[in-house]
Amino acid sequence: MSARSAVFTRLREAIEAYPVIDCHEHTIGPRGAPENREPIACLMAGYVISDLLAVVYPGFEGARPDLETYLLDQSVPTEEKWPLLERLWRQMEHTAYARVTKRILRDVYGEAELSLAALQRIRGRLLNLRDPAVYRSVLDRAGIRCRLVDIWPDMKAFITGRQELYERDRLLISLPAFHAVRTWQNVWDLAQVVDRSVTSLDQYLEVCFEIIRRMKERGAIGLKDQSAYSRTLAYENPPRADAERLFNAMMADPRGALGWPEAKPLGDWLFHRFLEMARELDLPVQLHTGHMAGIRNEIAKTNAVLLTPVLELHRDVRFDLFHGNWPYMGEYLYLGKNYPNVRLDLCWLHIIDPVYARNLLREGLGAVPHAKFHAFGGDYGDDILHAAAHLAIARDVVAAALADQVEEGWIEEGEALRIAADWLFNNPNEFFRLGFERFEP
Repeated sequence: MSARSAVFTRLREAIEAYPVIDCHEHTIGPRGAPENREPIACLMAGYVISDLLAVVYPGFEGARPDLETYLLDQSVPTEEKWPLLERLWRQMEHTAYARVTKRILRDVYGEAELSLAALQRIRGRLLNLRDPAVYRSVLDRAGIRCRLVDIWPDMKAFITGRQELYERDRLLISLPAFHAVRTWQNVWDLAQVVDRSVTSLDQYLEVCFEIIRRMKERGAIGLKDQSAYSRTLAYENPPRADAERLFNAMMADPRGALGWPEAKPLGDWLFHRFLEMARELDLPVQLHTGHMAGIRNEIAKTNAVLLTPVLELHRDVRFDLFHGNWPYMGEYLYLGKNYPNVRLDLCWLHIIDPVYARNLLREGLGAVPHAKFHAFGGDYGDDILHAAAHLAIARDVVAAALADQVEEGWIEEGEALRIAADWLFNNPNEFFRLGFERFEP
């Protein structure tokens, strides 16, 4: 961050020791960690690959259609990959995604920059994250007390106790599989989770409710929906008859499939029913908004403002809106300010655009009650070094945003410390009812 004032330094040093609720990850503990054998595959995992791909224009010298799989292939020697990676890296190394790689190099392996020599030096020292002690030590050093995870478990194994979560993790139930049904097989597969048969829309809802209820009994703490990747967030409220007609047509032809937008009324209607289940079971709902992973995505369909009718209708449901709605800051702050049932979650945001994240927190402090912000979620897979490096950047952002407001006279330094504790720990702890003792700095 650009702020290196005395206030920033004091705040940053203090919040380094704060515990953190990591509000969003896709990780399942040491057993799912990658076997890191080749340093480029290790360091280029996660989002940085998107910025590498974004550099490659038509006719780019050395471009290859399998660039991502090539760089992440553990069996391809570092020395073979390096010439192409170096050309790409020098054109994108100042993005926040790349900063995660730089933080891992510096903080974990003691290397000042990405070079072939550095990669060769760390090759024999790559951390074994499959070792439970090593895995735990990374989380401990980062101060991550608890993680909210979206890992798409085998639902039947989970509800019968055959699949356990890692000790620090709390499960979010992935919702799209329930409302984005397009085929008879989709319905059949869900019904088999609880050994039921489905021939009607009502029976389908009963099956889904039973699955969600039993997953809550096994420890799931909420619902998570990432449908913005595949459809618009403009959920309409169609009549049941429209949904039932589509559902019946789908069930009458086991070899057919509903197309899009043909299936939208069914998906929309079911989405509202699952929000009603969330209310009945007292489960918060996390919703993907804004920027999407990868490249060549259509962003207009993911603007959180499209959810306004949903937030109005389901006033008794707790919503956690993701990713700072990047790049739609104004709409995001508006929703947080105007809807008591909405919280604003900055998971992933600090490495999408740290300046935006800083401005969001700085402006949000004056516009939105500070209790409504959840400041961090790593949003990575099983290489937790990336999540820990992301958290270091997030602490920079939080300290810089608060330092700005202290220096402008909006808040006192002691207040800034308490706000940081709420953003990083207390707010998500209370909203998701995790049960940890409140942290007081």
